[in-house]
Amino acid sequence: MLAGRAGVVAAGRRKVWRPAQRLARSVRFIGGESTGSYVRRLANANGIPDEELWAMFGAPLRRGGGVGDPQCSEGYLNRAALEQLAVLSGREVAALQCALPNLRTHRLLPADGAPAWDWPWDADGCFLVRVCELCARVKGTSLEAYLAAEATWQVCARHGRWLDNRRGPGDDAVALSELPEVVEAHRMRLLLERRLGAGGRAMFADAYAIASCRWNVPDLNAPVWRARRRATGWAGDDELRVAPLMFSPEAVGLAQALAARERQRLRGTLTQAGDRAWHDRLAKLLTDWGIPAVSGMDAVGMWAGRHSLLPPPRPTRRGGAQRPTRGRYRRLPLAAPHTGQMQDAVLGDRSCLRWKLGDLITAGPPAAPDGWCLGGRA
Repeated sequence: MLAGRAGVVAAGRRKVWRPAQRLARSVRFIGGESTGSYVRRLANANGIPDEELWAMFGAPLRRGGGVGDPQCSEGYLNRAALEQLAVLSGREVAALQCALPNLRTHRLLPADGAPAWDWPWDADGCFLVRVCELCARVKGTSLEAYLAAEATWQVCARHGRWLDNRRGPGDDAVALSELPEVVEAHRMRLLLERRLGAGGRAMFADAYAIASCRWNVPDLNAPVWRARRRATGWAGDDELRVAPLMFSPEAVGLAQALAARERQRLRGTLTQAGDRAWHDRLAKLLTDWGIPAVSGMDAVGMWAGRHSLLPPPRPTRRGGAQRPTRGRYRRLPLAAPHTGQMQDAVLGDRSCLRWKLGDLITAGPPAAPDGWCLGGRA
């Protein structure tokens, strides 16, 4: 039996959990990594089989539950198991939750009591995207590691690589050396979401849906999207894989425009005349991208209809208009038609619009995810 091992020992008919002790070796964090990927790297560094390490910080929540493959499924912990993992890894709970998205409080299993974990067949509420090989090498790991991402793709800005959740032969990362605007768009998106918070994330999801709508209709594709496809040298048949790469800069620019209108709308200062002027500016922006303005505005009009104008703020007793506090103004609160549940969803389900990448515009319910082993479209 390994030294420092946590486990269950019999005490009559009761089971008593042994306190965990720190393992001999720790591993460096990879920001955004999945729990299963991190634990596998920790087990490998200490020469312990995966199943044995998981048994050290908890018991399966379901009878017969076992450890899955980190490349196509994800493990989840309850609070007690998280605390055991913190001891074993030599990390603070807060540090684990900061680095590993699926250990954050809202993603923990609701099971109280003894340390427990669960490993569903599919990752719940995330996509497993391969970590950039160069980043993994910097972190001192030769194992394939996986991010718990909100979409089927991710950008490594440090090494200029487009990453995704494909696992087939030849599905390597796509180099972005010829497309610096894609890397810059990724940085601008992170800045937008950090500054505006939940409202900013909602605006990018809506912009992504609008851009997806235009990509779904070949006649509405921007010429620059075809140029980017040629620049990557992409010759595969899986158009869904590279579509977000092609339109991501325009999606980020559109998200900034949507956020500007949404900020005015929530403050009650967006007038009908101001709204018409905003639509005119956006039509010009689409024209600059080479997208037919009239047809291209259809999706924007549907979005604006869901984000309808609000009445102006009521005057206060002092005669001035009632306005949000400065902090709320800067963060862009999440407001209808968006809900808090959307913020816990993957990117493709976070928008208030009804279609997804690869689907045609429809007035019906949101399209069901397709049959990817690692999740649906995003």
